Amino acid sequence: MSRKPLFLVVDDEPVTRLMLCRFLERQGYETETAENGQQALNRFEAQQPDIILMDAKMPVLDGFEACSELKKRPDARHVPVLMITGLNDDESVDRAYEAGAADFITKPIHWAILRNRVQYLLRAIEADRQLHLSSQVFENTTEGIVITDAKACIQSVNPAFSVITGYQPEEIVGQNMRILKSGHHDEKFYHNLWKGIKENGQWKGEIWNRRKNGEIYPEWATINSIKAPDNTVSNYVAVFSDLTTVKESEQNILYLAGHDTLTDLPNRLLFTERLSQAVADAERKEEIVGSLLLDLDRFKVINDTMGHDVGDTVLLEASKRLRECVPINATLSRMGGDEFGMVVPNPPGSRDMAHIAQKVLDVLAAPFIIDGMELFVGGSIGLGLYPLDGEDVKTLIKNTDAAMYHAKELGRNNFQFYRMELNASSLARMLLESSLRNALDRDEFELYYQPQMDLGSGKMIGMEALIRWNHPDQGMVSPGDFIPLAEETGLIVPIGQWALKEACSQNKAWIDQGLPPLRVAVNLSGIQFQQADFVDVVAQVVNETGLDHQYLELELTESIAMGDVEETLSKLQALSDMGMKLAIDDFGTGFSSLSYLKRFPIHTLKIDQSFVRNCTTDPDDAAIIRTFVGLAHSLNLSVIAEGVETEQQLAFLKERECNEIQGYFYGRPLPAEAFVTFVQGQIES
Repeated sequence: MSRKPLFLVVDDEPVTRLMLCRFLERQGYETETAENGQQALNRFEAQQPDIILMDAKMPVLDGFEACSELKKRPDARHVPVLMITGLNDDESVDRAYEAGAADFITKPIHWAILRNRVQYLLRAIEADRQLHLSSQVFENTTEGIVITDAKACIQSVNPAFSVITGYQPEEIVGQNMRILKSGHHDEKFYHNLWKGIKENGQWKGEIWNRRKNGEIYPEWATINSIKAPDNTVSNYVAVFSDLTTVKESEQNILYLAGHDTLTDLPNRLLFTERLSQAVADAERKEEIVGSLLLDLDRFKVINDTMGHDVGDTVLLEASKRLRECVPINATLSRMGGDEFGMVVPNPPGSRDMAHIAQKVLDVLAAPFIIDGMELFVGGSIGLGLYPLDGEDVKTLIKNTDAAMYHAKELGRNNFQFYRMELNASSLARMLLESSLRNALDRDEFELYYQPQMDLGSGKMIGMEALIRWNHPDQGMVSPGDFIPLAEETGLIVPIGQWALKEACSQNKAWIDQGLPPLRVAVNLSGIQFQQADFVDVVAQVVNETGLDHQYLELELTESIAMGDVEETLSKLQALSDMGMKLAIDDFGTGFSSLSYLKRFPIHTLKIDQSFVRNCTTDPDDAAIIRTFVGLAHSLNLSVIAEGVETEQQLAFLKERECNEIQGYFYGRPLPAEAFVTFVQGQIES
């Protein structure tokens, strides 16, 4: 597509519309919105979108009916409709596809899935366009095309074939290609022709054939064999025309198939072919092959902030500079996006590859002058050598790519050779998992507590318990490193139970010591919540520690809450009936259906810090927070904002009537002893 793809977002919930548009626009797409199916029909006529994201349940005209109506229109039949809805029963899924939907995604939205499905649909649109184009080429090209089976019996011809030979399809289909023989060539000619096809898969040259009216004429023909999956010949395709015309056309087609349209460099396909050929030659001659993969640093920022036109100009200038670095026998290619590759047959050794890589970094170091602006790019380079870093093309590319990402991890603007040490990360993960399995028994976990403040009174009213792992060798391990590993291995269940019990025991001890009673918030993992005995475990822990139920708040994410709605409702109701507080953590990142949210006995919504961070500078984030606060209050829910770090953020949230805050502005997470000192300081002040 020459223009940005346009998406029509149809949903009756303002928050969902806003967040979907925001997500799509950040992917580089344009958006238009509608609040119901009828609006969608009207907007389609006016805007002609490329893809429609449609909610199922809406007033006026629901998504199923709107989709069905769209598919009746000739100009809308090719436009894919992606259903996005909280409904996930079999009947709803069937209705969506029966109405003509191309795909179906349930809420809460998994953004990586949505991104990939959108990209798949865009690729499908492009593939349909290319298929249509290929069909048009077959039908409208001035070159004759004939397709035969393995025995040279004609199966299909194009209109140009009929124009050139005089035979109509009904006259020629089913006949053997011998019908076109002119008698101009001897048997040796045809023997060499078939020998060339069998040995090389192709023959091309000048041949004389006979038209239907008996006229003998010369043509330039290209005959290719088509292989079946079992590597046997299934078909032959012959393309023929005037000698000069066919020769030029063939060269153009081959060139376009193997070259990038923007930079005119070989593309990924040709890069792989050249690397395969180089590896085959090197294997025969016992030589080496160098592979280089380059990713431009900071290109994405330039492309996203300054637009694709500037980005394309940078790519063109970069390709021009990179051409200066290519050895005579090497191949430079644009692999796609901002990634380039180089195949270097038989370099003297790693020193030569390092020299090439350094030269690339040097030419990229100079500023790019675009429209009077100085832009600095740089590059991260991975280097691989056949056969040391891979004895086949696939492995060599994979390992060279790993080396490139290693260069990125080391701060960018450098080059790295692939070495087996890169696999050390896998070993490190295994060692971390082994340590994690013993961490509970060795008493290596501890809880830190971050205070929560009431904006109305300005006083501390609660705290969030945050788990920390004090590894005996590595020191403090980031939760971002060990929590995903714990969830993947199932260790999150005993770790989560320990955290719950520790938080309740500590809070009860503080209350018994005379500190002001505060509620303690404990995060729940989805795996914990899914356990059949989860409610019983929580009740047992609270009862054993003796903590008054009202001083415990359980935080669960939207994705947890929306797993199995009925089971979730049953568990949450049981916990609420026991007097415990319930909060939706990171609200706004999962996009639950509001109809479900209203059914849950939730007390608090926690606004994710990603919205708070730029709330005073980003109108979208400010609007989202206003919407969330208004939504929560309309449902009689309290709102707490996470990640508050500045006076300006505090003032903004207070003005929007946010109830509570949590963040570095008020207090950092502290170990238990330091937290007691903090609380006592709050009392004295």
